[in-house]
Amino acid sequence: MQYILFGVTLIFYKKKNVVVVRIMYGGTSELESKIVVLGLSQSGKTSIRQVVFEGFAPEATSMNPATVRINRKLFNLAGSAINLFDVGGQSNYLNEVFDQYKERTFSDAKALIFVVDISDASNIMRSKYYFDLTVKSTKEISGEARIYVFAHKMDVVPPNKRESVLQSIKEIFEIEDFPNAEIIGTSIFEDTIWDAMQQVLAYVYPKDDSKSSKIKEKFQQQDLVFIALSTAQGLMLYSQPERYAGYNFIKLKNDLAKMFSPTLVLDHVIFSFEENRVYMKEINEDLVLTTVFPPATDIVNEKEYFDTLAVEMQQLFQPDELLGRAKLKMKDTLINYLAKNSIPKDEVVEIRVDKKISFRCDVCGRNLQKSMLDVAVENSEQLERGIKVQKGFGSTSIEIYPIHECVTEMREIPIFLDAQLEYRRYGDSRPV
Repeated sequence: MQYILFGVTLIFYKKKNVVVVRIMYGGTSELESKIVVLGLSQSGKTSIRQVVFEGFAPEATSMNPATVRINRKLFNLAGSAINLFDVGGQSNYLNEVFDQYKERTFSDAKALIFVVDISDASNIMRSKYYFDLTVKSTKEISGEARIYVFAHKMDVVPPNKRESVLQSIKEIFEIEDFPNAEIIGTSIFEDTIWDAMQQVLAYVYPKDDSKSSKIKEKFQQQDLVFIALSTAQGLMLYSQPERYAGYNFIKLKNDLAKMFSPTLVLDHVIFSFEENRVYMKEINEDLVLTTVFPPATDIVNEKEYFDTLAVEMQQLFQPDELLGRAKLKMKDTLINYLAKNSIPKDEVVEIRVDKKISFRCDVCGRNLQKSMLDVAVENSEQLERGIKVQKGFGSTSIEIYPIHECVTEMREIPIFLDAQLEYRRYGDSRPV
């Protein structure tokens, strides 16, 4: 799908909760922040992206293939965007970047993340070579960008030796010579990766002042202990008082599903923390509202206010305008497509094509949510690829095939809409 906006041509399509964009002309908008991720092959760059931004379990990233050239993804975070450039780490790709595509890679960058695999001592000096090129290119092209060195896979180092390992990398990479650079020890199996990425996000995320003011106003009006908007994975976007780490709502949902039922779908959660009650709800795609009320507040009043606040925040953080327009247009197309295939329009309304369906990938184990409308957007040029209407024995049924970017390949997961208009999984996923 293609749109032209302020002289910039965007060609985009939807995969999971991510809008992948190809920018044909023009620079980065004021509501978009570009982060470039570099490092040698197998250093963990793609795994970091998948765990932090895409909800993968750390164990599900072990079979990632090597990134070829540059993998670019645009993550829509509460009305602003993170444009993530994941640069392939094989020597021929890195050399190509610094020789031929330096301007394209480093222009408009707000932050550079250079990932060093500390478990591979033989490649430390080779990493240093490309780090020096990264610093040089950043100074030439995006002088104000910050450079974050992730000393990665820190989980393999005993706790009592981590500080000395971090100091050694700091000295080898001469971090102190670069005022815009800092080093952080990270692992996708620990909270360190969240702490590190939150530091990066706190620096680059383009907050909307009007939204900040509205949230502050709500905080003061209700005398709340805390209010926050974060990603479902726990990256903090807006908060009062300001905090730099959120709670991983996806992990919470997955843990509860494991304990009670694999098909459990949470609308919201309420739990006690010391003398306070905490309310959490996913109010938009990948946007979580967290509210903490003071002690001795009536729980009925709390819940009523929280529900009202959730609606207000949902209206404040509307989905991306271009994607919203595309979905609106696709909804009419989808309803007409179903009607042509013997599904009456009044029945289509009952189906609720924009209702989210929860399912789990049988390969990587990730919990996913998509609607029939999301599947239609994924297959906008050929609806019958993702939505099939089957007729027989006097009845008509609908099968949908949401696409999921699994650890090794793109897979589709078959879902069946039964006679009671309930969505049910009816088979294992399969490669697209």
